[in-house]
Amino acid sequence: MGRYQISFLVLFCVVSLFDQGLTNPVDDHNGDHHDAPIVGHHDAFLKAEFDLTSLNADLEKFIKHEIEKEIHDVENHTEHNKHEIDALHLEIKHLHEEVEYFKSHHVAFSAELTHPIENMVAEEIAHFDKVRVNSGHAYHADTGKFVAPEEGFFYFSVTICTKRDSILEMALHVNDHDEMIIHADAEHLELGCASNSEIVHLQKGDHVEVVKHGADGVPPFYVHTMSTFTGFMLH
Repeated sequence: MGRYQISFLVLFCVVSLFDQGLTNPVDDHNGDHHDAPIVGHHDAFLKAEFDLTSLNADLEKFIKHEIEKEIHDVENHTEHNKHEIDALHLEIKHLHEEVEYFKSHHVAFSAELTHPIENMVAEEIAHFDKVRVNSGHAYHADTGKFVAPEEGFFYFSVTICTKRDSILEMALHVNDHDEMIIHADAEHLELGCASNSEIVHLQKGDHVEVVKHGADGVPPFYVHTMSTFTGFMLH
């Protein structure tokens, strides 16, 4: 209820009491009827005005409390939403940075042979010279070596094929030590192929290549053009 409505109600009550005091007769001790004097009802007027003023104050206090409570709830909800939006913006920023990082640090290669390698000797590096993919330019066809551009985990896969009557063992070297062996057997086949793969942890500058694994196998040590060398960075 508004301030002006309360005041109007107070005025209405006062006027009503005033009118009642003027019109209602009062019997005296002799039975005669006389109009009640205005002064006789001052207490009633004051009590009515006091009660309405108190009610008005209580209503104002209640309305003020409800408004403040509503504003507080809205502010809390708004602050909570703001925190959630800020967190989403931060997550989007991090994802964007990761995407940009992988776009600029993407490393992957795939290479094969344009000509077979005949009569390989121990520890000779196979130069896979037909490069189909070389994102990041970490594989070097002239040396047959992959050089890690930075520290991380890398996946490598090697497929070796050899011709009839040959058993050929090749190895994936990481910094000149054997990481895995590929054993291709064509002793009783027209063509024998074998594949192997591995995940390795490299430091920046580490080199990886495919080499003849010692003198193991049955010569002639022949590497067919269907042989491939593939690798990429995981993270």
